[in-house]
Amino acid sequence: MIGMKVFSSELLKDMVAIVTGGGTGLGKKMAQELGQAGASVMLVGRREDPLRATQQELTEMDIACGYVVANIRNPEDVQRTVSETIRVFGLVNILINNAGGQFVQPAEDFSVKGWKAVIDTNLNGTFYMTQAVGRQMIKQREGGVVLNILVNFLHRGASGIAHSVAARNGVYGLTKTLAVEWAKYQIRVNAVGPGLFITEGMMEEMASAGGPSFVETVRQGTPLKRTGRPEELAWLATFLCSPAASYITGEYIRIDGGNSLGGGIQLLPECD
Repeated sequence: MIGMKVFSSELLKDMVAIVTGGGTGLGKKMAQELGQAGASVMLVGRREDPLRATQQELTEMDIACGYVVANIRNPEDVQRTVSETIRVFGLVNILINNAGGQFVQPAEDFSVKGWKAVIDTNLNGTFYMTQAVGRQMIKQREGGVVLNILVNFLHRGASGIAHSVAARNGVYGLTKTLAVEWAKYQIRVNAVGPGLFITEGMMEEMASAGGPSFVETVRQGTPLKRTGRPEELAWLATFLCSPAASYITGEYIRIDGGNSLGGGIQLLPECD
């Protein structure tokens, strides 16, 4: 399935998408799929090197692409991102809130600084981006799409990342609320809950959670007995951002091979 073309190159023609966390991993893959479906793409992230590299890759694929170095926790950076998108592409039709982060630690050991940092990125940063882009969409009077990338275990929890689960449940509530508030502007707001997807560099990031043994545990606890392929998430995201999903709003869709029906994802060992 890798490299398989699913969508027409005309599907998102004349649309402009902002993808946060778009320089690497799943954000990069979603940006690529949106671009291949005809959208122009603005990548957003904190590190310029991966943004520049991804922009070059997408440009070589004949995808109109720019990037903005920005921290979504900073409202001034967020507004600059929207302004630069309008300057380069003239409008914005799609926002994919993919940027986020957390660290693995028992909840009783969280520092106030650590708790606030995760909440500020995963919840506040998502809201800042959504509000700024939403205002632009309302001004444009052409509708739009906001897609929030969450996790697959919102309703069951996951040990070791209580801060992230709390923040992402906040975004889940925001998704539902804005779907109602912004329906009058024809702005659709949805969320996706990915299970475990393996991308470049991810194994190193998961070392504290057990590395390969952790991945195998999750795989065995997933009914389909595998992890997700990045293009599978990108296909779902592209569909939800397209006119093919024009009657879908306020939804939270898991894409996890059935993992949430089985063992779920836990990042701390069970207590003795």
